[in-house]
Amino acid sequence: MVQKIGSQDELDVRARDVLREIIIQHVSTGEAISSRSLARCGRFSLSSASLRNVMADLEDLGYLQQPHTSAGRVPTDRGYRFFINHLMTSRALTMRERESIDDQVGHADEIDQVLHLASTLLSKLSDQVGVVFMPTLLQFTVRSVDFVPIAENKIMAIIVGVNGVVVNKIVETREPFTRDELEKISRYLSVEFTGMTLDAIRRRLIRMTEEERALHDQMLQKTIALGIEAVNDVAPVEHELYVEGAASILTKPEFNDAHSMRKTFLALQEKERLITILESCLSEDGLQILIGSESDFTQLHNFSLVARRYGTHETPLGIVGILGPMRMEYARITPLVDYLSRALSRKIEEGDLQG
Repeated sequence: MVQKIGSQDELDVRARDVLREIIIQHVSTGEAISSRSLARCGRFSLSSASLRNVMADLEDLGYLQQPHTSAGRVPTDRGYRFFINHLMTSRALTMRERESIDDQVGHADEIDQVLHLASTLLSKLSDQVGVVFMPTLLQFTVRSVDFVPIAENKIMAIIVGVNGVVVNKIVETREPFTRDELEKISRYLSVEFTGMTLDAIRRRLIRMTEEERALHDQMLQKTIALGIEAVNDVAPVEHELYVEGAASILTKPEFNDAHSMRKTFLALQEKERLITILESCLSEDGLQILIGSESDFTQLHNFSLVARRYGTHETPLGIVGILGPMRMEYARITPLVDYLSRALSRKIEEGDLQG
C-alpha cells in the first residue's frame, strides 16, 4: 500500500536535496524550516535567496506548505511520500533493540500476552503509539480439530487455530459415536481442512452433503454432520486490538494545545475506525505506510500509520503497526515494525502459544 505519488524525475537533484534536508530538520525539531536554517546547516553552497526559490518551487508542486504563523515551510503528506519512496534510507535496528524484541517476544507463552507485549514494545522503542490487531476467530485458519466424548450424546470439539488459540465447543448428537469413529473423524477433518477458516470449512462441508459419494457412505455422512455442528455458530472472539502509548503522542508539538490534545485522545478511542484501517492492511503483503490524506482515518487526524501483517504469506493473522503524527522518523520506524512483525510471526509458527 505504499503510494506512488510523484516520480523521482519530477524533482531535480537540488530540489530533492532541499526537500530531504527540510524533512530531516522538521522531524527533528518540529519547527517550520526557513531558508536561513538551510543555509546555516552547511550542506548547501547556495544563498538564502536561492534556497528560498527552490522552496517556493517545492511549495508550488505540493511538497511543502507554509504555516500561517511562520516564514518557514513544513512538509506536506505528498512531501513525506516522495521522501519515503525516493530519498529515505532506513536505519538498521541496534543490537540492543533486536535483543529486546527477541527476548520479550520469545518468553511469552500466551497469545494475549505476546500481542500486548508487541504493542508495548512498539510504543516504547518508537515513542509513538504501538498498535497490534488480531481479527475475529472466524477469520483464523484451523490447524487441527479433535473430538472427545464427555457424556452420552455429548462430544467436546476442540478446535486449534494456527495462531495458538484453542476453541472448545460442546456438540450434542442425535446418534452415538464410538471413540474409534471420533478419532477417524478428527484425523480426516484435520488433514482435509487444515489451513482453512472456520467459515470456509462450514461452507465446504455443506457442499459435500450434496455430493454423490456422501449419499452412499454412512461414515462420511457422520463426519460431515459432526463437522458442521463443530464449526457452526462458534461464538466469534471479539476483535483483539492492543493500543499502547497514547500518552507519548499527546506530548508531540502537533498536539500540545488543548483542542488538538482532546481531538487526538478521542481519535485513539475510535476503535472501530482504527480496526477498519487495520483490516484493510491485511490484504497487502510487506510494509505499508499511510500518510495523512492516504486514508480517511489518518487524514482526519493528521496521522501516519506504518504497519505490517504478521503470520505467513498464505495465512496472515493480524497487523502490527505504529501510529503517530505525520512528522515521524520513518527511517527508524519502518525497520522497527518490520522486525517485530517477523519476530511475532516466528513465535506463532513455533506453535506453543496458549489461547
